[in-house]
Amino acid sequence: MKIKIGTNLASALTRTNGTQRWLSVRTGKSKSSVNNYVNNAPVSANDAVSMAHVLEDDQFSQEMGHMLLGLIKSFTGTKIPKNMSSLLDYDDFEEDEEKRYLKVKHVRMILANPEELSEREREDLISYLFEKLDSTMMDLTVLTAGADRLGTTLAALLHERMPTYVKMHYIRREDITWPQKR
Repeated sequence: MKIKIGTNLASALTRTNGTQRWLSVRTGKSKSSVNNYVNNAPVSANDAVSMAHVLEDDQFSQEMGHMLLGLIKSFTGTKIPKNMSSLLDYDDFEEDEEKRYLKVKHVRMILANPEELSEREREDLISYLFEKLDSTMMDLTVLTAGADRLGTTLAALLHERMPTYVKMHYIRREDITWPQKR
């Protein structure tokens, strides 16, 4: 699988104060290859992941995860504020909407019903799931901004938190498979 990442890569290089030459040295790719990628030449999934590891930029990593695997990512639109205080206000709003839809759409009753969903139940569940997705993406946006404020990455925070999740039995120890951050 090959993807085009030119705009995302150029933005990540800017955010990290990296250069094409620096990235080529760190990834073992030629400078002309990196230049081609920045200019939107298709890149293999392995090379995109390699660049994400080197850049250690949450936004770029999330973009690659979204493009390659369909994973959710942070909000990046112009309406989204850059400061944490305002982001938390947006987060509160999205969480309130999620909770409101959970209640008014009777989602717990819908999920508890073992029968096939009616069309109305499907619509109500979809409405709630959209609100849950909005809230989750805003949570990811806040987490990413907070990690950036600390001068670290979301991946590094997650790695540090993993032992707690194992201890709480939220994640099995054998499911922790990615390598330690460089």
